Amino acid sequence: MPGAGQYYSIQLLLPHRVHLDAFALVTMLRRWRSDVELTACDRDHVTVEIQTADLPLFVQLFHAQPEAFAVPLTDALLWSPTWNERWDDTARRCPHSIIVSMTSQRPLNYASMLQAFLAVLDTLLAYLDDDEREQVVLHWIPAKQLLTFEQYRILRTEHGPSGPAVNVRMANATGRPGELLADTVGLAQLGLPDLQLIFSDRDPSDVAERLRAYVRRLFVGERIDCEWFEEASYVPPYRDALTLDLDLD
Repeated sequence: MPGAGQYYSIQLLLPHRVHLDAFALVTMLRRWRSDVELTACDRDHVTVEIQTADLPLFVQLFHAQPEAFAVPLTDALLWSPTWNERWDDTARRCPHSIIVSMTSQRPLNYASMLQAFLAVLDTLLAYLDDDEREQVVLHWIPAKQLLTFEQYRILRTEHGPSGPAVNVRMANATGRPGELLADTVGLAQLGLPDLQLIFSDRDPSDVAERLRAYVRRLFVGERIDCEWFEEASYVPPYRDALTLDLDLD
C-alpha cells in the first residue's frame, strides 16, 4: 500500500459475521465506476483501487473485533447526541464489525474523497441482507458518533454527503453557568476547518441546525453568512476551526 496523504475510515458494527465476497463487491462497485479494480483479497480483507484525475485511491474492507476501536468507540458514545442504547447492549447485539478505510497517496479534494468513500460504503450497505442492514450501527470514527442505518439515511437525505460525516456537539466547556460551546467534528478530517461558537441566549437545537446548514454551505463552497475568524479549536480533538459570532450576523 502506498504512503498516505489522507486516511479516512469508519466501522460497521454487525449482528453477524459477514462474508466479504470480493468479486461480488467489485461487480457492484463497477455500476458506480467501471474502472474500479480489485487489487487484493482473501476471506477477511478486500482492497480496491479507484482511479482519480491524480493518483488512485485505495479502499480496504476488513473484519475487526469491535474492541480493537475501544478508544474511539468511547468517544463516540460520549458525543453521539441521539444515541441512547447502553454499550453493553450494543456490543451484545452487534458483536462483529467491518472496517471501511480509504487511503489517498496525497491530499485530495474533500468533496471528491467523501463522495468516493460514500459510494463504497453504500455499496457495502447494499451488499448486506435486509435484516443486517437494519440492525447495523455505523461508528463514524472521524465524526465521533454512532448512527443507526435509518439515522444515516436521514442525514444523507436532509444534509447531503456531509450530513453523516459531521457531528454537532454541545457542552458546557467554559464552566460559566448557562454558557454552552457548540462545535462540529468531522470537517477537519476532510481538510476543512471545523466550526465552533459559544452562546448563552439561543435555543441549542436551533444552534445545532444552523451549524448543520453552515457545514453544508462550507462543503459545497458557499459563503457562511455570519461573522467568523480563524483560530484553534477550544476543546479536543485540537484542530483548525472557524469561530462564529452569530450576534454580528
